[in-house]
Amino acid sequence: MIALFLFFIIFNDTLYISLKEAKEYAKKYSVYKEEGDYYKETGISSLFLTTSEFLPSTNLSFSYFESKEPKKSFYKGSLGVIENIFNIENYLNLLFINKGFNFYNLSKKERLEYLDYLCENSYFNLLRFYNIYEVKKNLVVYKEEYKNLIEEKYKLGQVNKIEYLRAKTDYALTSQQLLNSEKNFKQAMVALKIILGIKEDKIIIPKTEIPELKEEFLDEIKKINEKEVEKILKENLNLKKASIQKTLAKVSYAGAILRILPICQLSYTSTYTDSERFYFTLKDWDKRDNISFSLSFSLPIFDLKSYFLNINNKKLQLKKSRIDERKTYEEILKSVMDALNSLKEAMEKYEYGKVNLEMAEELYSLAKEQLKLGKISYLDFMNIENTYNEAKSNYLSSLCDIYIGISFLRYLGLKDLKMEEK
Repeated sequence: MIALFLFFIIFNDTLYISLKEAKEYAKKYSVYKEEGDYYKETGISSLFLTTSEFLPSTNLSFSYFESKEPKKSFYKGSLGVIENIFNIENYLNLLFINKGFNFYNLSKKERLEYLDYLCENSYFNLLRFYNIYEVKKNLVVYKEEYKNLIEEKYKLGQVNKIEYLRAKTDYALTSQQLLNSEKNFKQAMVALKIILGIKEDKIIIPKTEIPELKEEFLDEIKKINEKEVEKILKENLNLKKASIQKTLAKVSYAGAILRILPICQLSYTSTYTDSERFYFTLKDWDKRDNISFSLSFSLPIFDLKSYFLNINNKKLQLKKSRIDERKTYEEILKSVMDALNSLKEAMEKYEYGKVNLEMAEELYSLAKEQLKLGKISYLDFMNIENTYNEAKSNYLSSLCDIYIGISFLRYLGLKDLKMEEK
């Protein structure tokens, strides 16, 4: 308790935050947001790189030469323009440019959706362990009071040593549990701080209570079963990315094979040489330049070594893309099945916890009435009250498990379910 008190005193900069505010914070400062921006910029860059292959390339150069015998100076200028008329790989890249651009768009979207999931996961875990900590803290206070009371009775000879040692052991065990819940609370807080990109020494306290499950939302959750697997896999962004990568690998492989076709280039060159000085004006250049046009064809297939090595390399890349797609499919499928099973287990715990909480609430309500009438002792009432707190803690924990499970399924591809954010 003293350690926890010092913890709050030393780091007294507290941030009270809701789930919605946490997501807004993350979208400003999280590294995953920066990663999403990187994919967006890379997609735009790849778009320009692909289209730039069809624009003419230019070069302009000036040089100076001097000979000793006979002593003479030469000034030379050259302007060249080259246009690719036909290159099958460039045309294939242009034809599938939308695929490449979509890949980077999906990459950005996947990172932002993953960030949403991480925020929800970390926030609900913080809610869980914060509530458990509060329950354990109240229990320790009660156990300490009870231990002190039993200790006084033991000194007066009103209780035996077994009763006294049982009270001390119970208090020590509960204190140990408080330390563990404190550790879990701190770890959950650190995890959320990392996701949000917070580097300052702040205490983060969840501002909202764990939301109750509405009946219509509960009905939607109960309908989730293995029939949803295909729908989830169809919407999964990582699978869509793997499919695009395989398509692009096929295009690259086809381009390597089709390099058997000639590459055609049209070039224009304007060159001048003078022994007096450089001429920079267009008029002077035009008087002294030598202009040439050329149409060239090159056949990469005659470089057999490079041609076949390139084909083999692209074939291996295509094979790797197929392996990656299958691995991604199997990993996502396993994640989906695990998530569905975890959600089913969480729902069963929730149903049990709800019934248990209702009974504990009824008992707690009756105990309050009995206490007012003096029919039960204060210690008996405190015991019932703490039983109620334990039941409430377990119930809220099961709620967190459900929300975390839903959040993960939404990230995997189940877009139909929406959670209210406050």
